[in-house]
Amino acid sequence: MPALEFYRDKERGLLDPAIFEQAKKVAEQLVQENKVRSSQFRNYFAELRALENRFQKERKRDEAEAFARLVPELELLKAKLAYNTRSQGPLKDARAFVSFLNDALDAGKRSPKDFEAMMKYVEAVLAYFYASGK
Repeated sequence: MPALEFYRDKERGLLDPAIFEQAKKVAEQLVQENKVRSSQFRNYFAELRALENRFQKERKRDEAEAFARLVPELELLKAKLAYNTRSQGPLKDARAFVSFLNDALDAGKRSPKDFEAMMKYVEAVLAYFYASGK
């Protein structure tokens, strides 16, 4: 799968509206697969939101340093995700969710702008996931 691209024009900060169509498709896949509960999704999103809040606070002093601190936290979240796919793990069969979140986290590590866009993308997937009745 090609890397997620969030921007139509990254320099100007213009998101590509197609990313939200992609978010809707991903949410539909998650619903169809039916292997991730809304509470599990919400827990990962809450952890991402906490990282985002800390990043926003720290970037006021030094954006490069704040982002350098954020990237390992995103890697740790990927490790937690992998751990939960173990044979007795809560996400052992949630292939679509794990793939979606790994792809999003990888894209979010590219730059502060990509992280911000990744948060909007994950939030959109969550919203469409909930809209489907999950």
